[in-house]
Amino acid sequence: MKIPQGFEKAINFSLLDSIFSRRSRRFGLGMEIPEGSLAYSSAHDPVPLSELEEAFLIWAGTGTTGLSLGDLPRTGISWLFQWTGRSWPCSCNSHSTELFYTNDEGVYMVRLFDLVPPDTSIFTSLEREKQLEKILELFRASRITLENQRANLPKGEPGLFDFNSWNTNKPGTTFFIPVTNTTVEYMVLLFIYFGAKYGFNIIDELNGGKSCGLDKWIEKGYIRNDVRLSLFDLELRVLTTLNVEQAFISQNMNLALQALGLGGWTFTGLLPHYALGIDTNYKGLGFRFVQTKQSLRSTNPPYPVGRDGVFESLCPPYVADMNEAVDKFLKIRGEFWKEENPFPYKDPASVLQDEYYPSEIRIQIVKDFCTYVYENYGRFPAFLDPMFVRLVFQAHHLDLEFYDKYFQEDSYHDLHREHFSLWHPDIKNPFNK
Repeated sequence: MKIPQGFEKAINFSLLDSIFSRRSRRFGLGMEIPEGSLAYSSAHDPVPLSELEEAFLIWAGTGTTGLSLGDLPRTGISWLFQWTGRSWPCSCNSHSTELFYTNDEGVYMVRLFDLVPPDTSIFTSLEREKQLEKILELFRASRITLENQRANLPKGEPGLFDFNSWNTNKPGTTFFIPVTNTTVEYMVLLFIYFGAKYGFNIIDELNGGKSCGLDKWIEKGYIRNDVRLSLFDLELRVLTTLNVEQAFISQNMNLALQALGLGGWTFTGLLPHYALGIDTNYKGLGFRFVQTKQSLRSTNPPYPVGRDGVFESLCPPYVADMNEAVDKFLKIRGEFWKEENPFPYKDPASVLQDEYYPSEIRIQIVKDFCTYVYENYGRFPAFLDPMFVRLVFQAHHLDLEFYDKYFQEDSYHDLHREHFSLWHPDIKNPFNK
């Protein structure tokens, strides 16, 4: 495989250069701002990103990086969900955020949640050609094709803010949507909070301050009644633990843009439910929405639970009830703890010598809590979407003539000017001067 000159440049581009040259650069080839003080129409046709450019961005954003270290006291190791390392940090290493994206050719998911870590030395021991081949190999193995055309996303209000509609998901762009399965980390936290060390009592302020299905466990001494946490506060903790994951992924890709000499930006102007497909006029990512029929909540709008057979949350309709959901969670976690799987330690048996699996009592406590939430709110979680979206990210080739006309000289750097020569030698560089 012939290595583009840009690949070598990107590998050697310094982290500090990426940080200090990071900008939101929104105007790409083929785009137009129709009116106003920055009105401009590109004189060039859009050029899509190559497969290697997309793979580089995605692997920087969310790729596997080997094994997490698990350098914790034994009590901390017991709460880890899995051992796969990714390019971004995650509470208890549950890594339940996955990346979806669309380009001119289709809609895709990069499924990495259930992968056992591959070779950890992609960028340290391999020659450049082997590095390139390895990135593409891992990328292709984890990519799932969902549609054979660009995603049908809103082109304006109400699903997309008007000031983002002129350039979002346009021809030639690659548009990324990180999606978080909140139910996985929720259950990780429940097993911690209900563990013997803590035994928190979760109370429901919308139901008269009742304990959330935990009364008998308080009587038996497994849950402490003097340490109380509201259900709303619990789910706020889940949300704030998870919403940073999409930011990490988007920031990683944004820094990679600088090394590649591409344009793009992270934003929130595409409303989450529209991105997932709540509007029948726009399929979006094609997620299933269900309607809560009765609940302690004052309103019960439809909420996204997953894309069938591809990315499913741990709640109905993908399980019969929340007891089955907890069992499914434990089964998934158990797959990562099998003895034949790789672990980071020289002698895993000596480190993991005692039981990591929660007791039957703790499992039942978690089941009783989850069942309470589902029976009283008609959904799980009670307030959060099982499938959560907040940030989206776009990458594209810049139209430098727009920036030359309106902005100072430092609005882009040499890798942007040289991008076509470095990455697309078969395409004439429109910006050579």
